[in-house]
Amino acid sequence: MSLIEILIISIGLSLDVYAVVVCQGAVLLNIEKSKLLKMSLFFCAWQVAAVAIGHAVTLIPYLADIAHNVSYIGESISVIIFTVMGAYMLYKAWKNEGILERLSDINYTQLSAAAFFTSLDAFFAGMGFGLLQARFYIVALSILIVTAFMVILGLYTGMQLGYEQKTKAYGIGGILLLISAVDVVLKYLA
Repeated sequence: MSLIEILIISIGLSLDVYAVVVCQGAVLLNIEKSKLLKMSLFFCAWQVAAVAIGHAVTLIPYLADIAHNVSYIGESISVIIFTVMGAYMLYKAWKNEGILERLSDINYTQLSAAAFFTSLDAFFAGMGFGLLQARFYIVALSILIVTAFMVILGLYTGMQLGYEQKTKAYGIGGILLLISAVDVVLKYLA
């Protein structure tokens, strides 16, 4: 996979994190730098760990043999993964749930749950990356940088503009993941 393809998928995944963090920023009265750093590290750790676990699953000898010996199976599974993730993000954009209250502090219980659920996408993307034989260190670095940027941007966007921005993030993220699925079809399966 090329660096551009990896970045597009990383941005698509991180827009899910961005949407969650926008909601968190929308309910805060102020953003402290130390909490911003903690939140960035928290989401980055979850995302990179999930991608690593997903990538590691594709290295299990039995699965790796099937993916490499059966014509186009790894690429086909990657297309399915990126298509389902993109469609799910578009569904979340369409669903558009609201938030009504302002808080003075970050709710770390909710944040933990949000980080876990957003990392599920990263787990499956890690499998997709692994099946496409992307270099893991490039994928991990890309996810790390893009996620950190999206957390910071999301908190400030949410605080300034409100939670409505999450719908746009889900929509754009879904479209990027669907574009990635089409790219895999054109590049690897055509």
